[in-house]
Amino acid sequence: MEAVGPPILAACCYCASCREAGRRFEQLASAPAVLTPDGGTDYVLYRKDRVRCVAGQEHLEEHRLKAESPTRRVIATCCHSPMFLDFTKGHWLTLYRNRFPTGAPPVEMRVMTRDRRDGVALADDVPNHEGHSGKFMVRLMAAWIAMGLRRPEVALGRTGRA
Repeated sequence: MEAVGPPILAACCYCASCREAGRRFEQLASAPAVLTPDGGTDYVLYRKDRVRCVAGQEHLEEHRLKAESPTRRVIATCCHSPMFLDFTKGHWLTLYRNRFPTGAPPVEMRVMTRDRRDGVALADDVPNHEGHSGKFMVRLMAAWIAMGLRRPEVALGRTGRA
């Protein structure tokens, strides 16, 4: 995958869906870790028009927690590495932060913390939001406006299940 330009933002998500998908992906043979030690999933959000697959598209396979879900998570079947999350109705791709070789943008905020595992105490090194923050939503809207309110589709090699 190649991402060009600055990201929309970098966040760690604690929603039940991201945690469930992370658990499922980590159970695949030779899969890398997905969840952080406190149960979150680190992401970097980019505009869809700034991300492309430069090699191995035939290995990309979508997985949905529910067949009717507009959210698909995409893994590389060759190594079971989660690559990105695509909210298909949106204009951004949510790349798994641990897929960046080096120099990934630092996490700026934690979101959906109301869904975190019981007993997890979060550090105060970045803002912790129970849902999606206003800053999060403003950045998404600004990116969409900059894209001319377009929602590009992201083609994949195969379809699967989570």
